[in-house]
Amino acid sequence: MELFLALGLPIVLLVGLTLFFISDGIPIWVHQFNRNSSTIWNFGIVGMGTMTVIIYLAKR
Repeated sequence: MELFLALGLPIVLLVGLTLFFISDGIPIWVHQFNRNSSTIWNFGIVGMGTMTVIIYLAKR
């Protein structure tokens, strides 16, 4: 079950969203998301680093 959640679910979502965007075109919110992609990447990297430190300190 964990293997399906780790591999299958993202693949199903990727294929589903790809088919949705091909049939209906790219929505406006995706264009706006694309404009802020560097901010989202930076926030994600900082968030993962912070969570790593918190997990490390919690296990000590």
